[in-house]
Amino acid sequence: MKSTLGGHFCSALLLTLALLSAPLLAEEPDTGPDSVLFRYKNADGNLVVQQSIPPDAAARGYDIITSTGRILKTVKASPKGADAVRAAERMRREAELAEWDARLKRRFSTVKDIESAKQRSLTELRGNLSILRANLSGVTSQLEEQQRRAGIMERNGRPVSDTLKTNIAALEAELVEIHKQIEQRGQTLEGAAAKFDKDIERFKEINP
Repeated sequence: MKSTLGGHFCSALLLTLALLSAPLLAEEPDTGPDSVLFRYKNADGNLVVQQSIPPDAAARGYDIITSTGRILKTVKASPKGADAVRAAERMRREAELAEWDARLKRRFSTVKDIESAKQRSLTELRGNLSILRANLSGVTSQLEEQQRRAGIMERNGRPVSDTLKTNIAALEAELVEIHKQIEQRGQTLEGAAAKFDKDIERFKEINP
């Protein structure tokens, strides 16, 4: 019996670890208006990449880049102060929209294409959530069984074995991690749906 319980415990733990460490291909659609950044040199001459830019850096000049480092626009020195920041933000928004539009046109031909991609992505994410919830149920059952055995030992005046204590602690930690992952995957699901909806609305704007 001990060997069987240990085997079940290890199998559940390995399944959870494999699921939690596996990359989610559908976690985020490869489109959206939130991946354009400023790259500039700070006062010490070091390169900085951020979503915003301070006035002094805007005045010295900067690059507008994608999250992968591809340069969309290089801006030379401009007027100092608030005007420089407003101009930089305007150019970033313009580059952001241009990049978003270009990616939408590369990936999709019709709104139906985006809706199909959305469905595939959300189906995959829901599948991952289902696996996590099923594993949560299995680990909960194992924990209850281990706790039941520990209770029997205590009622019989016997000390709870170190192995049983270790298994209980590991299962409790695993439950905490699974709950956290379920919450994160749920947020990812909502975020992905919202991004695809934005893609659809933008695609309609640029393809009236």
